[in-house]
Amino acid sequence: MLSIYKTRCLILILILTTLTLVHPGLSAQTASGPLTRDPVTATSKTTNGLVQEAAATGKLQDLHIGIGDLLQVTMFGTLDFNADFRVSSSGDISLPPLGLVHVAGMSTSEAEKSIERQLVEGGFYREPRVSVFEKEYVTQGVSILGEVKNPAVYPLLADRHLLDLLSQAGGLTPNASKTVSITHAGQNTPSVVTLSPDPELAATSNPAILTGDTIVVAAAGVVYVIGNVNKPGGYPMTDNQITVLQALALAGGNSPMAALDRAQIVRQVKGVREAVPISVKKILDGRNKDVRLQPQDILFIPNSAAKNAATRSMEAILQAAIGVAVYRR
Repeated sequence: MLSIYKTRCLILILILTTLTLVHPGLSAQTASGPLTRDPVTATSKTTNGLVQEAAATGKLQDLHIGIGDLLQVTMFGTLDFNADFRVSSSGDISLPPLGLVHVAGMSTSEAEKSIERQLVEGGFYREPRVSVFEKEYVTQGVSILGEVKNPAVYPLLADRHLLDLLSQAGGLTPNASKTVSITHAGQNTPSVVTLSPDPELAATSNPAILTGDTIVVAAAGVVYVIGNVNKPGGYPMTDNQITVLQALALAGGNSPMAALDRAQIVRQVKGVREAVPISVKKILDGRNKDVRLQPQDILFIPNSAAKNAATRSMEAILQAAIGVAVYRR
């Protein structure tokens, strides 16, 4: 009997050893807990984690019905109870058979419960199932104006930042500057933000936007390059900074007959236009520093055939610049 018992124990030990070699993680799983795991529960935990992470980046706001909003009110099982209602200035909608129902300041779910309760209390229905859908959020919008491709009032249905809404408006126009003003509802003084192309600094120029904000993208300053250049015209200033050589490069460079040593910058100083002589030739040679232009400056490159720059009057220069400005618009 003892030898039979030893034989059975030896066989059992061999079986366990074989299983361990074939499935090395079996002993660890057995020691740590049960082998079975509910895949639905595991997936739910992962999904919930992703949802929470997404909510942290774009959390839906607790939107409330406001004056002027357009609501669609329907009731399950009743075809006649289906219509659109505009919230009045008093915050009410005229809802048959209840009459005036106050909904301003409520969420859509709160409005549904309020209408259902009044229908039951009035004896119209026993267990109504009312649905309130917000078709137009008039008071939950953000106005985006200025140098964007699609200026309009955009609904703010979730937490959004400045770059999100500028992208929603189609982005900036070629004439846009990097200066953006944001005016909060009820305030008169806007906050000014300077957009940065540097990804590391973009976060500092991307503030959160609130309901009722007004965003205005300012137009960039323009300088005009006329005379003996290849592409005369008006050119926007990047960050309102541009030099004479940069403006000349944007204009395609000078023509072969240009008198670079007798150029002029026509600038308005205290309401009076003044012509400042400048030698572009010396700037190109490195003898003079490059001159920074100001918004609305006119860089005039004369013809070398002229005796001097004064042969073309300032009135003629201004007329040429005005023609370029009109053509550019």
